[in-house]
Amino acid sequence: MVPYERGQPLFNILFNRMYTGFQVGIMSILQRITQSRFAQGVAVIGGGTALAQAAGVLLSPILTRLYAPEDMGLLGLFVSFLGVASVLATLRYEVAIVAASSEEDALTLTRSSLILGVFTGLVGALALAFMRQKDLLGYGALPLWASFLIFPAIVVFAWAAALRYYAVRQRAFGIVGRFTVAQGVARPMAQVVLAFMGGAGLLLGDVLGRYLGLTTLWQVLPHSTGRWFSMHVLKRYKTYPLIILPSGFLNTLALMAPIPVFISLYGTAVGGSLALAQRVVALPVSLVGAAVADVFYSRAAEIARAKPQALRPFLLTTASRLFLIAFPFGLTLWALAPPLTPWIFGPDWKGAGKMMAIMAPWMVAQLTVSPVSRVVFLSRRQWMKLIYDAISLGLIGTLILSDRNPETSLAFLSWANVALYGLYFIILTWVAGTNHLSVLRPQREETLYD
Repeated sequence: MVPYERGQPLFNILFNRMYTGFQVGIMSILQRITQSRFAQGVAVIGGGTALAQAAGVLLSPILTRLYAPEDMGLLGLFVSFLGVASVLATLRYEVAIVAASSEEDALTLTRSSLILGVFTGLVGALALAFMRQKDLLGYGALPLWASFLIFPAIVVFAWAAALRYYAVRQRAFGIVGRFTVAQGVARPMAQVVLAFMGGAGLLLGDVLGRYLGLTTLWQVLPHSTGRWFSMHVLKRYKTYPLIILPSGFLNTLALMAPIPVFISLYGTAVGGSLALAQRVVALPVSLVGAAVADVFYSRAAEIARAKPQALRPFLLTTASRLFLIAFPFGLTLWALAPPLTPWIFGPDWKGAGKMMAIMAPWMVAQLTVSPVSRVVFLSRRQWMKLIYDAISLGLIGTLILSDRNPETSLAFLSWANVALYGLYFIILTWVAGTNHLSVLRPQREETLYD
């Protein structure tokens, strides 16, 4: 504190004291951040995500001039199917890796998930071929070769998910960050290079970029001996395919369904505009939410095992800080997306700007709640998420039965999801109580390979 000096103006005294207090406060905050493992983890993954998203943002105006809205619509169909199929790729065993009771279980679950991804990739290819042949939800617009391309896409998605969760368990956040950068840069770059192939370049570039980014994650897997596939361990964690899998499937289906539904109702060009709008709106969620979600889940599992009564306050604190980040993003998107989108992406994408503004409240709710939603995986009330996801999917079904224009339909969907995220947050706060937690305790080591 600055001592009082006779003859010194009172304003100078107050200013010096305020400045000194501010300086001490800033130093205290910086010290707490540098000593916080949670903040360090978020910074490492978030920094990688920022670099990856920067590449996507810089190349997006190029992509929208190389490809037509109809091409983006086809990519939206392909990615929507991939998103839904990827939930089934490992039967959600990858989620169990972080909460596994022992390192041996975690490694076996990781290896088993890698193998499951190959088999589910084959099933996914057959499913897409069937939907394309029957022209279900507009998938008849995809070319025949897309059914073959979806197989490696599902496999790489499954492998990336399993290895990413294993890296999160090992707190190897630097590897996760490098993977995010590699994949985020490789995908749009490949799409630019393959633009001479027309719409096929978008799809092939997306899959190729995923494989190029995957090479970074493989180093996290140890070269130790042991089984690569164990039904005994998979049965021990059967809750994940029995409860988490249906819930995750419905949740992803609700998130991915708008593009196929809009294409079937309003045409490929409208679906392409929605695909671009989703891509831009997802930037804050990917930039902040993905980093926080990985680190939050790792830290929440530790808290649930060591000090379960601290889990709910940790959830509330994290969500409140996420909202303070999300709200300015949403306000900026609502105000600036309509006038800036045609200038940045080209005049053909004016409708996408309006869609971005409509989706701004939805983005704020998603960025606030989604990163902390994995806390439900640590509870005995996982079935409640299944009910929530079924309601979310039902909202999409109402669009098929309605007779609205695209913007009105999207506005209805946006605000309905805001309300659902609010309800889901109440559920998450409830299940984070100590009476509802069900973190797996360590098992006898000899049961792993018997």
